[in-house]
Amino acid sequence: MNKSYEEELAQAMDDMNLADKEEAQESKSLEEVLLLKEEISDLTDKLLRNAAEAENLRKRYEKQLEEAKTYAIGNFAKDMISVIDNLSRALDHKPEEMSDEIKNILTGVEMTKQEMINIFTKYKMSAISPSIGDKFDYNLHSAVAQVATNDHPEGTILHMMQVGYVIDGRLLRPAMVTVSKVSE
Repeated sequence: MNKSYEEELAQAMDDMNLADKEEAQESKSLEEVLLLKEEISDLTDKLLRNAAEAENLRKRYEKQLEEAKTYAIGNFAKDMISVIDNLSRALDHKPEEMSDEIKNILTGVEMTKQEMINIFTKYKMSAISPSIGDKFDYNLHSAVAQVATNDHPEGTILHMMQVGYVIDGRLLRPAMVTVSKVSE
């Protein structure tokens, strides 16, 4: 079973071709694996981005819902401000001499006003009640008048005419004030 030189050469060439084919097949398989890994990486990235976007949308929706809850009562609160103003005016003008009946009525008015203040506090509403000498703030105050004076620096509150209100930091009504200006 001696093979001739030509037969051995042909066999060696066939073996080399087979090895080349196997190597080419392995190279092709390796390329496919690399492509599949790249595709997996891209899809994983897209999935993570979509999950992050969904989380951001959820958080934004929750924030908008919370703001809507907080500020939904804004119009109602504005209407209630005039009620508390009227209660305050009634208490500011109580007579010095009163019968027991009138004292009982005023006690009821005071209790009603205090209950409204408690409700305002519960719903994150607070009064803006600047004092004389405070600095005027355009964000919280509305200047009804300016008074020329040298006793106070310009932009100083001289008199509060009406209490203002905010709800959770958002202005419902500015405080009405009189402000100083430089005397000429």
